[in-house]
Amino acid sequence: MVDEAALPLTRSWCLFEVAQTVELEKSLQADHHGLVFCTSSGVVNEGHASAEVSLGLSRRLSTLRLQGAHASDPNDHAMIK
Repeated sequence: MVDEAALPLTRSWCLFEVAQTVELEKSLQADHHGLVFCTSSGVVNEGHASAEVSLGLSRRLSTLRLQGAHASDPNDHAMIK
């Protein structure tokens, strides 16, 4: 679930899950729906999100730096790296 800040995309675990989803997309599994961004106003991928959320998500994605991701548990962060 994301809002206009798209803060999940600043966390190591969330970015790891995004990377795993992208890998699953490559395998073209029929029952896999791919990466879906859900918001309180609807699903971005289906055009049902607010303009604010869509713009915020695009800003976060355009400036995404994996090196800047963080985790609340340093051991988790080290394992994901």
